[in-house]
Amino acid sequence: MKQTFVTKLISVLATGVLLAGTLAGCGTGSSQPNNVDKKEAVTLHFSSWRTEEIEAFKTLNDEFHKQYPNITVSYEPVKDTEYDSVMNTSLQTGKGPDLFYLRPFDLGASLNKAGYLLPIDKTKVPNLANINQTQTSIYQTPDGTVYALPYIYVAYGFIYNQEIFDKYNLSVPKTWDEYFKVLDTLKGKDVTPLALGYKDPWVLNEVVNWGNYANFVGGETWRKDLLAGKAKINDPKFVEFLSTLQRWNKYLPANPEGIGYTDTQALFLSGKAAIFPAGSWEIGNFHNQNPNIKLGFFVTPVNKVGDKQWVGFNGGAGVAINAKTPHAQEALTYVNWLASKEVQIETGNLMAGLFPCASVSTDSIKDPVAKAWLEAGGKQGENFAIGWGLVGLNSTEPSSSTLISDNLPLMMLNKQTPQETAEKVQKGLDQWYKPQK
Repeated sequence: MKQTFVTKLISVLATGVLLAGTLAGCGTGSSQPNNVDKKEAVTLHFSSWRTEEIEAFKTLNDEFHKQYPNITVSYEPVKDTEYDSVMNTSLQTGKGPDLFYLRPFDLGASLNKAGYLLPIDKTKVPNLANINQTQTSIYQTPDGTVYALPYIYVAYGFIYNQEIFDKYNLSVPKTWDEYFKVLDTLKGKDVTPLALGYKDPWVLNEVVNWGNYANFVGGETWRKDLLAGKAKINDPKFVEFLSTLQRWNKYLPANPEGIGYTDTQALFLSGKAAIFPAGSWEIGNFHNQNPNIKLGFFVTPVNKVGDKQWVGFNGGAGVAINAKTPHAQEALTYVNWLASKEVQIETGNLMAGLFPCASVSTDSIKDPVAKAWLEAGGKQGENFAIGWGLVGLNSTEPSSSTLISDNLPLMMLNKQTPQETAEKVQKGLDQWYKPQK
């Protein structure tokens, strides 16, 4: 079975503002490639927002070094909450790392527009041919210039504690009615149903909003209509989605406004909460934190049996090369190596839940939860729906992310209605996004 993506998944790729950041370390210099025949000893500095993958990249980079003994890759992640500001500063001052994780869609395109990224193509990176064109389009300008290697992607859904479900004879919910019945049962057993808090608004925007909207509105068709101005956030179907989210409030830990993302991770890992609204990246993290936990997964429910079941999708991360690196040829060699099918499969297994962008068999993915998540996307990715605010609507302030982050917590705390929330988000977009005016 091949895990690919249909090109129709992405119809619009707009420029935007990347929140980005990383450590200084490679210095400035010419972007002209070095002559690798000289076999000069070179250290490439590689930054990301993923501290969780330090050991995985140690394994990968050791393997790379064995094949290319003159090149050492130093993986130097920055705390995720600091990454964006650090990267902006380091690139602006000409002191960014040689390689770094790049945000997808709108939030990555602005760095290329500012001239910070070294373009790549199949001549420079032959293994780019392994990457599906739809994934490549995430890091591509309208004229076809590719500015980063599509390395990993993520999806959204729900991770649950299998032992808790077994204890109370709970089945995976397929519809929203079944979902709330499961939550009611858990609450009746004095188990916190949902590990979710409101202290970190990005969680509500990314995991909850982007991850769950599609089954209410019609997935990719509605998202494209939104970009074209044919649909709006205050449409009844989207308001229905918001109303369903507001119902989650009574199934959360006490005082959710004071509970952050790391708190919810701990709550779930300790067995005190049964379900974690999640990005797929948590699979590997949860297993690393608690190897004994038995995880299950279910897709965002539908309103009624038989409805198309969309799976929320995000681009994850690309690997970009600093345009000012003095080691461009070595960086290209490393990026090409990361794009090989063998390394893509190894990436998917070392970093469970960070899915490889190459078209590889889902049977090559060992973790059963990660494999199930991939398969939920469909044989050709036909079930994936891009987060509605990722493309086109995150490029200017007030961006979709800012508007949701400002308003969704208020709605979840019953301080404003779903209709009021939708109207405020729509009004914000109307200020600058011409098709929505």
